[in-house]
Amino acid sequence: MQFCPKCGGVMVPVKKDGKEVLKCKKCGYEKEMSTKDKKAYEIKETAKNNKVLTTSIVSEKEGRKRDEEEWEQEREEYYKEIGLELLRDEFEGSEENDED
Repeated sequence: MQFCPKCGGVMVPVKKDGKEVLKCKKCGYEKEMSTKDKKAYEIKETAKNNKVLTTSIVSEKEGRKRDEEEWEQEREEYYKEIGLELLRDEFEGSEENDED
């Protein structure tokens, strides 16, 4: 692998006007490939297994459905938390005003 003398980016082989050149991915600097370079960039081993590894689906879209009671309970808990926060903020604010 070679690196660009200008910016230090990776030089990759590309074909340009029928010739193979090494081109920097960052700045675009180009250098003609020598015989030594061609050997260095030669494919030495191909992939034996052409399968792509992926993750499996953990749950389907139509998995467990919540019923209306669960949604209502979750909404109530959420509103309760917000109400308590508002009361706490209001109470703390009134204490500060009392001290003034």
